[in-house]
Amino acid sequence: MSLKKFDLAKNLGLKVAGRMKAAGVPDRFAQGAAEALEKRERRARDAALGLVPFACKLPSELVKRINERGTAHEGGVNGLLAELLAQALDGGEKPAAPEAKKPAAKKAAAKKAPAKKAAAKDADAQP
Repeated sequence: MSLKKFDLAKNLGLKVAGRMKAAGVPDRFAQGAAEALEKRERRARDAALGLVPFACKLPSELVKRINERGTAHEGGVNGLLAELLAQALDGGEKPAAPEAKKPAAKKAAAKKAPAKKAAAKDADAQP
């Protein structure tokens, strides 16, 4: 039993489609595939250096200032943040939080003082 011309063309098309599926995607069409390898290499290189990804949420104004200073820094934004955090944690700069608490303590003491005076007046008034 011989195949008709249409059936031969159909079988040839199936063979070609099967070969295309089995073959890898050429580099010129799969530019994103090369980027995935670069990301893996970069992660491996960062892990070898002891670098760990760290995400946090910051105010947009602060992020703008960090990006501006990071472009001029030799290590980029990552180097700038590492340097600033190391300085702050080592005590190079005093944190602003303890200074903010001191005035609040004075206000609380000022509020307690009138209450003590009023209690003393009440005690003096009672014979």
